[in-house]
This record gives sequence, C-alpha cells and structure tokens, in this order.
Amino acid sequence: MGYYYCDFDAAAAAIDSMLSELVKEQLGEMPRGELEALREFVFRDFMHYLATRAGIYNWGRFSEQRARLRLCMYVERMWGRLWEIAVEWFNLWKLKWNQRVRLVFSEEEFKRATQSVKWSADLDTALKKINLTELRLFVIANLVRNGEVAGVEQIADYIIRDELNAIVERHGAEKAVEMYKSGKLAARLLERIYALKKTADPVLLLKFDFGRVQYPP
Repeated sequence: MGYYYCDFDAAAAAIDSMLSELVKEQLGEMPRGELEALREFVFRDFMHYLATRAGIYNWGRFSEQRARLRLCMYVERMWGRLWEIAVEWFNLWKLKWNQRVRLVFSEEEFKRATQSVKWSADLDTALKKINLTELRLFVIANLVRNGEVAGVEQIADYIIRDELNAIVERHGAEKAVEMYKSGKLAARLLERIYALKKTADPVLLLKFDFGRVQYPP
C-alpha cells in the first residue's frame, strides 16, 4: 500500500489566508486589535467545522497525525468549493458569535462577571483520570452538528468542566470518572448541547485587551 503525502501546514495556511480575506471583507470596519483577535477564533472554529464535516472526530482512538492527514486530504478534495462553504459557514458563525459570546473590556467587569464561578477542589482529580482530548472533540463535533459553530473549543471546555464539577460536588471524583467510562457523562453533555437550541443566552465570556484574550477560570 502506497503512502499518501499531504502538506497540512500549507493547506492550513491557505485556509487562514482565505478566511482573513473573508473577515476583512465582512468585518473590516472593526478596530484592528479586535479584528486580529477574532481571526484566531474564526480559523480554529472553521478547522473544527471542516474536521466534523469530514467525520474525523468520530474516531474512537484519536490520532493527531492521522487527523491532520485526513483533514488535509479533505481540504484538497473540497478546495474548489471551499470559498462557498466558508462564506455560508461564516454567516452562521457571525450570528452565533453575537449570540453566544459576551465581551468585556475591563478587569473589574471580568471579575464581577466570573466571581460566582466556583470549581470543586476535586475537579482536577477527575479531569486527570479521563481522556480529555477525546471528550473535547466529542463535544465540539456535537456542538457543530447542532449549529453551534463559534467559540467551540471554549464552549466545549466550559460545558465539560461545569458538568463534571456538578457530578464531583454531588457524588465525588471517583463516581464522575465511573460516569465518564460508562458513557453517562457523554449523555449528560449531549443534553446540555441540545438544550442550547432552546436559549439565545451567551455561553462564553471573553475579556478583550487587544492582544490577549482571557477566559473564565
């Protein structure tokens, strides 16, 4: 069997350039610092969208090397339609970004908004005993399939931590790990994702200081 070579970095750079053009075309009136910060989200969100479309996140055992090759091959195959796909996706991305992301611009406002966020001391114990990479990709793929295409990495991380934290506080870290292994945690995460359809509330809080973006702890 022959070995197929595909230059993932070149494909990613071509996509980044295409998205940069799209962002400038549609959001060019925004301040430059904010525009640059948004570009990072746009790129990463679109790559997750493409990986979900290509079926890459359906694997039981995730391999980054294999995923990069498969995504690169998918991009090569779809390149003729990629601008059209990106434009359609970006229209949904803008809608979801405005709906799901709340921006704050001062440290005081950020602290006020996040002071109620309290994580259990045993949460890290549970997190260390699960395959967080595969769980994140599972949540990201299901967010995308349910039309949530903006800030997917950050929303996935928050939903996982919040759901695990609730289990840890009620039943302890070992029970949380058991629920992860049995698939019950995945079922609860899917319920959270489906519930997003019923609300237009923000899920993600970001503090912009034009150069660095902070997330809730």
